[in-house]
Amino acid sequence: MASTITTISLPPALRKRLDREAAHQRRSRSFVVAEAIERYLDEADRRGFEEGRERTLREALALTPAERVGLAEELWSELARGSRRVKPWTVGFDTFEEYEQWRRRRGPAAG
Repeated sequence: MASTITTISLPPALRKRLDREAAHQRRSRSFVVAEAIERYLDEADRRGFEEGRERTLREALALTPAERVGLAEELWSELARGSRRVKPWTVGFDTFEEYEQWRRRRGPAAG
């Protein structure tokens, strides 16, 4: 992988901590910083996905049961378009906790 040079400013105390960590790992400062940035961005991506998932679930749980069924049928029809016929199934939850329990117990792949 090609690297590019990026200049950053660090407070002296943080620079000392970085130097100690790099020495402890027997790696370069660049390696330690790149690893830290990658972990930070991965965590930010994960948080963004989880926040979006929770927001979508909360919005869905705010629907009436009839609206949820209608939306599920609409999504199923859209998903199944052009595919062989499969018996549809719907899972409904009244709370986020119920969804989490179902996900841990069965998971979406188990159907």
